Parts: sequence; structure tokens; C-alpha cells
Amino acid sequence: MDAVPAAGQDGLVSDPDSDHSQQPLQAEELDLVAQVRQALVQASTPDAEASIATIDRQLESLLLFGELLARYPSPLQEQTLSGKRRSLDTLVDSLVSTDQATFPFRAPTQALVGRAMNMAQINFLRMLWHLAGGFDDAEQAAALRELAARRLRASVHCRLVEEVLADIVTDATIDRTLRERGVRHLALLWGNRLTWRVHTFFPILAATWEARQRVRVVGGSLVGNCEMFQLLAEGGEAEFVDLLIGQDYGEAEVLAFREFLFGTSSEALERLAERMAREGISSIELDSRVGDSVRDAGSILFEFFRTRNVQCSARRTALLPGPRHTAEGYVMLAWLALRDS
Repeated sequence: MDAVPAAGQDGLVSDPDSDHSQQPLQAEELDLVAQVRQALVQASTPDAEASIATIDRQLESLLLFGELLARYPSPLQEQTLSGKRRSLDTLVDSLVSTDQATFPFRAPTQALVGRAMNMAQINFLRMLWHLAGGFDDAEQAAALRELAARRLRASVHCRLVEEVLADIVTDATIDRTLRERGVRHLALLWGNRLTWRVHTFFPILAATWEARQRVRVVGGSLVGNCEMFQLLAEGGEAEFVDLLIGQDYGEAEVLAFREFLFGTSSEALERLAERMAREGISSIELDSRVGDSVRDAGSILFEFFRTRNVQCSARRTALLPGPRHTAEGYVMLAWLALRDS
């Protein structure tokens, strides 16, 4: 194993000049890296040696992302250039007047670099998930793969919350005050990218996403009662349901929740309901678990959200019936409405 770069006691590449304040990976993620790397060292095969070298290169690349991120001004700080002043207030005014097409051109550079860094981190964790599944010790492989899947989903959660907030900010039909609050929370995410995590910012969403990937969709009468009880039993937050279907909820929120529970569009569910009524069927079987032993957990979770989000955006644009936001979006709107301005 002579070709493997020198590592410190924690199993990670030792660099005395590295600035750990710019490290995109947090302690629990670095611990996962150390465990996978140590398992590869113990495997002592040519493939393992190459995998270790790849891990070390990618770790260095992630640190470079962190260093690059620090080169750009934070959206939380005031800046003056050639007599023009920029601040969080001017950013809020700018972004609440954007739509989905123009939003990326008005977002601060640090936000765009951070977004790319987040995707690099997701892909790095996907690689660890893949490597963890290749160990001869089945018990060790299963344990490391589950740990990698959890860390991967947590990283994807950050991307999803950013998408939820951006979707709200760019919808001109939403009350401006809520959109302004959405921009301020985006700025907090962008300005604290290295330490920002969903489980501390909005644990309701993190817990509910984790629970949803363990729900087995039954279908039945397409009401969703069984799926909702499963969601809560698997650790989903009751507050998620309370925020979504609160005092002012309407048909859109109910339909968005059904899409979340069934993993199927409102249009497809309506066609199923019509077929059931036409054929005299009282119950139908579906299976829409957000889980797969072959594909990585991050891809599945992202696609589960992204598909629904794109459909909601299309309905808004074309003025079609149905939910205009995902269940997560409606929950975020209700949560923002409770925040102080």
C-alpha cells in the first residue's frame, strides 16, 4: 500500500496547512470517511488502494471548494463598490422581484459556489455509499452503507430546503412578507454553508423526509390514512401535518399531501380514482417506497421531491388546477408565516 498518501491518526490525509474552518464535511461525515477508508486499508487489494487514493483526492477537492467559498463575500455582510452599497436588505429587494428564470442571475456568487460545493459533497457521499457495499464482510458492508446513506440523505436535505425556499421566493402570487422571510433564510443558508444543516434549522422536514423513505404505500381507497399513520409511526413529525393542514388549509394542501404520501401526481391519482369508480373497485394496491437497495438513497430522495416540484411549477405557469407547491413548500409557507419578520 506504499502508493497511498500519508494519513493521520484519524485515517484522513494529513495537511498541516489546511484550514479546518473551511472544511465542508462535518465531524460525523469525516468519521464515516475514516471508517470506509480504514475498511479499505484492511482489505489490502489493488482496487482498495485505488479507492483510497480517490477518496483522498476528493477530500482535497472538497477542501478547495471550502477555500473558494470563503473568497466570495457573504450575503449577510454589507459591501460597497464604486459608491454602490449592497446588503441583505438590497438582496431581499432584488430576489423577491425575480422568477425562476432570472433567480440564478441575481443570486450572490457565494450562493452559486456553495450550491456546486453541496453537489460535490453529495457525489462524494454517494461514492462512499457505493464503496461501502463492496466489502466481503456482509455485516460490515451493511452497517457502513446504512451510515453512508444517512449522511447522504442529510446532505440532500440541505439541497432540498434550498429548492423549497427558492421556489417560494420566486412565486409572485405569495405574500411579499413571506417571500422576504424566505430570502433571509436563504441568505443564512448561503452565508453559513459549511455549518448549516437541516436538522438544526428545520428538524420537522428532516425527520419527515427520513420517515417517508420507510413508508410502504398501500393505496387502498387513495385517501392516504394508512400512509399518514405509517409516516407518523416511522418518526415523521406530527407538526408537519399540523402546519400543512392547519386552520387555513384548502384543497391544494390536501392534494399536495396526497402526492407526498403516494409519490404520484394529483393528475395520476385522479385518473386512478376515476378508473376505480368506473370499474367498481374499492381498493387498489400501489407501492411507492422511497427506498431502493440498488440505487443510492440521495438520488431517490432528490427525485422524489424534484418530480413533484417540477409538476407544481408547471401548474403555476400554465394556470392548471392542482397544488402549486409541494407539501414541503406548503409546510415551509406555514412555518414562515409563524416567524417574526
